[in-house]
Amino acid sequence: MTKSRFIIHYFLLNKYSYLFATVCIFAVNWFQVEIPHYIKLAIDLLGENSSDSHAELVRNVWIVIVLAVVMVGIRILSRMYALNPGRITEAELKNDLFYKLNRLPNAFHKKFASGKLISIINNDLNGIRLFYGIGFLQLVNVIFALSLTPIWMWRISPALTLYSVVPILVAFVIFSQGFKKMRSMHTERLKRLQDVSEQLMNYLAGIDLIKNQQMGAWVSQEIDRVNQSLLETTMRITRIQTFVMPVLDHANNLMKVVILGLGGVYLLQQNLTLGEITAFLSYSVLLALPLMQLGRIAVVFQMGMVSIDSVLTILNSEIPEQDAQASAEGGSRKSQTLRVENLSYRYSDADDSVLKNISFVIEPGKKVGVLGSIGSGKSTLVNCINHHLDIEQGQVFWGDDDVATMPRQDWRARIRTITQEPYLFSDTIEQNIRFGSGQQGYKQADIEKVIQLSQFADDVARFEKGDQTIVGEKGIMLSGGQKQRLSIARALLSPSDLIIMDNVLSAVDYDTERKILAGMLDRIKDQSVLIVSHRVSALESMDEILVLDHGEIIARGSHHSLLESSDYYRQTWLLQQNEAEAVA
Repeated sequence: MTKSRFIIHYFLLNKYSYLFATVCIFAVNWFQVEIPHYIKLAIDLLGENSSDSHAELVRNVWIVIVLAVVMVGIRILSRMYALNPGRITEAELKNDLFYKLNRLPNAFHKKFASGKLISIINNDLNGIRLFYGIGFLQLVNVIFALSLTPIWMWRISPALTLYSVVPILVAFVIFSQGFKKMRSMHTERLKRLQDVSEQLMNYLAGIDLIKNQQMGAWVSQEIDRVNQSLLETTMRITRIQTFVMPVLDHANNLMKVVILGLGGVYLLQQNLTLGEITAFLSYSVLLALPLMQLGRIAVVFQMGMVSIDSVLTILNSEIPEQDAQASAEGGSRKSQTLRVENLSYRYSDADDSVLKNISFVIEPGKKVGVLGSIGSGKSTLVNCINHHLDIEQGQVFWGDDDVATMPRQDWRARIRTITQEPYLFSDTIEQNIRFGSGQQGYKQADIEKVIQLSQFADDVARFEKGDQTIVGEKGIMLSGGQKQRLSIARALLSPSDLIIMDNVLSAVDYDTERKILAGMLDRIKDQSVLIVSHRVSALESMDEILVLDHGEIIARGSHHSLLESSDYYRQTWLLQQNEAEAVA
């Protein structure tokens, strides 16, 4: 989407509102130039003593009053219908951005930090809201004011009108130069705002590490450095505005001096009447506000153009073809066999492959485990299977469907991935469990059941408000083990064809681990399960266990067969058995 298409697209979103607002703004400006005309007639009648002139004077005064009252009402309507589209456009654009961000692949989110995306959605959308709201109102108002008012001034005195325009032309030359410099400054300012947002997000995410390592002074110094860059850019914009904006005010004041000076000469020469001079001064006042608004319009225009550039970086990012729209089948559940055939994966910034020719099968209802140490490629394998990472075609299949060509939304409707670091919202335990279920029909008994199965019931019972306890942002009120058990309860609530558990029991003890697995496997007898762990105890009951080392499967089989055939597996099991006994 080009910038011009973007502007037209969201402008047409509120075309009827803009059309009505334009009519109202024109009416307001027409009343504004008509009122001085009747004031001129009234002043010229002050010197006459006839009854007819007195009646005409009263009539003109009443016309001025009526026009002023009507103008106030129409002005209110013009602002309502001109400003509301800015809010409507902001809301619609946020929906469009969220839709896009929710479907863009992992490669995009690696390129753009969360802090920058948040800055775009907050700061840049404010600029677009002003562009489609106050920007439209002031632009149309200035166009009508600067076209109608000079016409009425010309009708009074063409010569005085031409002399009055000279200061305005000089001011516009100076203003245009400042406008060009401010454009680049506003672009840099929004970039600095994105940098500040990115830094704050990074430091807030690692606040515990910063406190433990006593890195507060260093963090403050880094934040001050980025913030200082933002301040310097903002001050450069302010300096330009401080010089450029008053130029228009000075031009307006100089125009009034010209009107009073030359108008006085024309009055003495009886080329103009006192009423005409008064009306001419009134028109100069009507020109003052649009001239002052030009500065604000320039700022709003610049902010809008720069903000549109930032937003287009998201909107113009390509969604993979298979994710552009859901398939006709949608997310309907149908048990199939998961086949991984010669799966290899290498990160773009790495020299060697993390996974090398991985092959295995998970049939419907089968329970498979993957054992491996840190760095063996376990999480990469999980992210390839759930299509979080982009994989090549012909490596992962669900039945006869190639996962690489399936819409991610359809594929993830069939699987549940439970990670080691679950994301929890600042809401109640119950709502965090319900999140992602896609249904509202689950009863309280269902919530209590999955809490029990995940061995989370005793912890919930100790909370004062039970499952209505607020867990805080990212679950800050819960321990690591409690967060993991809550995420397991969330995955168990809604049905799926395949459950993937990526080292999710690392923060609980061995006894709790066995109870969680026993309860979970009992509930999901008919569902396929893939459990990835560095603990042998988590995999003992699996139908098949894959031993992963340096991205390769070095052994496979049941727990008992691997104890006899795999030295790696046996040594890992003995070491962890001794560790468990020592802890006990």
